[in-house]
Amino acid sequence: MGNASTLAGLLLLFGAASASPASAQTATVDGAYAKLSPGNAKIVRALHEAQVTNTMPAPAESSSTTASAAPRTLTRDQIAAMKYGGQGWGQVFHAMKTQGLLVEKNLGQVVSRYEHRSSSSLVTTASKKGDDAAGRTAAGNPGANK
Repeated sequence: MGNASTLAGLLLLFGAASASPASAQTATVDGAYAKLSPGNAKIVRALHEAQVTNTMPAPAESSSTTASAAPRTLTRDQIAAMKYGGQGWGQVFHAMKTQGLLVEKNLGQVVSRYEHRSSSSLVTTASKKGDDAAGRTAAGNPGANK
């Protein structure tokens, strides 16, 4: 049953199983991210940023029939649409991993790395602002240290 869900998610992504006009499917995907709760939006951002975008091409002498280009990454709306398509986040992760878009072992790793990057960038930004302010104060008022 898990394979059927994965297949259904892949078909949804590529539009192969759509019985409705293409414009109706586009309307379902477009804006899907904006409709998410803050917690679900964070998961989409984590999955979106975790996508593999720089895959090495296959060697020229290889007789493999696999594509040598990097997999096409999904937009935030496409990832959110998978969730709206009735899949759980674990199924969305698995579908993306099957497509070669993710390298992490599980969804927890994706979210953890996203939160770690987000929090470390906030700390770095705050400390740089503090250093800049201290430097301006000392430089701007040379008599303040006397």
